[in-house]
Amino acid sequence: MLQTTDGLQLFTQNYLINNAKASVLIVHGLGEHCLRYAHVAKALNGIGANVYTFDLRGHGQSGGEQAYIETMDEYLDDIEAAYRTVPKDLPFFVIGHSMGGHIALNFLLHKKRTDVRGAILTGSALEIGEDINAFTIWIVKLIANFAPRFKTVKLDPNSISRDPKTVEEYKTNPLIYRAGTKAGLGAALLRGIELLKSKFSQFDYPTLIMHGGADKITNIEGSKQLYAQSSSQDKTLKIWDGAYHEIFNETNQQEIIKTTTDWIEGRIKN
Repeated sequence: MLQTTDGLQLFTQNYLINNAKASVLIVHGLGEHCLRYAHVAKALNGIGANVYTFDLRGHGQSGGEQAYIETMDEYLDDIEAAYRTVPKDLPFFVIGHSMGGHIALNFLLHKKRTDVRGAILTGSALEIGEDINAFTIWIVKLIANFAPRFKTVKLDPNSISRDPKTVEEYKTNPLIYRAGTKAGLGAALLRGIELLKSKFSQFDYPTLIMHGGADKITNIEGSKQLYAQSSSQDKTLKIWDGAYHEIFNETNQQEIIKTTTDWIEGRIKN
């Protein structure tokens, strides 16, 4: 467990090895929890990396109201708390998935992190969905003002992966929040996207940006825009044809995870 500045207890699960050559912090997405990244952590252990994971507030086994915030700064507080627990004597990397990619990007842009060797962003929530128009955004923000805990759109489990076992596990996992996104959180994420998009050009960290080519949950255009606008001199964009949202849980997950570990290994040696 670790504690945030506002007194919440966050659940942690770390995967530590002897003679590690790097450290990696993983930030999970909306509604899920950190234990779903155990297979990614084990692969990272395999290349000599210590892995640190945690549940965001209101998620998994952490404290706080379930899947509810008022501003994205609350999640920024969470990742800052986790970041402070990671020793900085090894090359340090951050992985963020979906809303976790949004949070990781916010963390990296909030202030310069000179100890961060690179970032891997997968299926990141960096652009508003193509099916969400200005009127819908206005309605969500209005509801958030008067009924911030009102539940809106539910995520379709069948859109997370082409792997039926992954979908079934998602549907039955007791630590996953599967009810509709609360209006307050939805509005906070919309505001966060607007703010981050204005800062894409300031993002200069080495980065591997990946997205499922058939992702229906987060807009692939956000990943493309970040890649195009980032001022990084070491940036890679990889679109996985046919893959759905959770690329680390896709039918070709081994190939995707190896791309991730190879990228990190290449920067450990630099």
